[in-house]
Amino acid sequence: MIDQVGELVQYLAIIPERYWNDIDPKANRDARFRKLDQEIETIKYYAQGRVIAGHGIGLSLPSAVPLDEILLEQVASFSAELGLGWYSEHLSSFLLPDSHVPNAQAGMALPVIYDEEMFELVRNKLYKVQDALKCQLLMENGRFFTTIPEMEMTEPEFFNRLYRELNCGMLLDLHNLHVTSMHGNVVPEKYLQEIDPDAVFEIHLAGGDELAGFYIDSHSRFTPEEIWEWAFEYAPKFKNLKAIAFEFQETYFEVLGVAGITKELERMHDLAACCHKAPEAIYA
Repeated sequence: MIDQVGELVQYLAIIPERYWNDIDPKANRDARFRKLDQEIETIKYYAQGRVIAGHGIGLSLPSAVPLDEILLEQVASFSAELGLGWYSEHLSSFLLPDSHVPNAQAGMALPVIYDEEMFELVRNKLYKVQDALKCQLLMENGRFFTTIPEMEMTEPEFFNRLYRELNCGMLLDLHNLHVTSMHGNVVPEKYLQEIDPDAVFEIHLAGGDELAGFYIDSHSRFTPEEIWEWAFEYAPKFKNLKAIAFEFQETYFEVLGVAGITKELERMHDLAACCHKAPEAIYA
């Protein structure tokens, strides 16, 4: 795909966990992980001349389980080897305490309760991640299908505190916001107005499908027009914005097609051009 679109791809978000096999969660790092050398060499080749960053899925910082510090060591080693510019994780729970299986996978991203207890849990883990990776950290907003009533903070307030108190930026996934809003859990315009614009360092775009009466974040379609409207309205306000990414599952490549993905990338470049204009030109 990158060979076919060439310079339209200027940024790569790399999922570190795809570049090794996790053999035994109870073993030390050397015995636990088996690096996929060929895949690592391939991504190094395509990373040449491009901005690259890590987009993790395994640390699950909001989960009520101890931080997997051996996995964190592996991620830090990979980050140093690839020279990742920054690193992001999800503000969602993927791991659950389980009496039989350590760090059992939940199977999907579970919502987070935005209160002081959760903030302290995430804060303490983020300190360790910052110390290990020594680069800018971002947290990504999740997509949720249920409402959690009477929380102490809104999601934007939680992200704003992470940025203000820990210098942890936000990866604003606009499609995740769209999914959450489709299930009546948030008003997107109010959400986007509440976010500290300085906190947003990266934007994700994507499209989804309906399944069993739910609209899901399947990364299977092009970005809906409504999301593009949000992006063009708010992205120019994000002065720390470093990257815009379009997410799609590789299994849908033939459905989307090279021509369609090319149009998506070209529109992303138009969006980036708007972000590079002087503020007085943007808001005139």
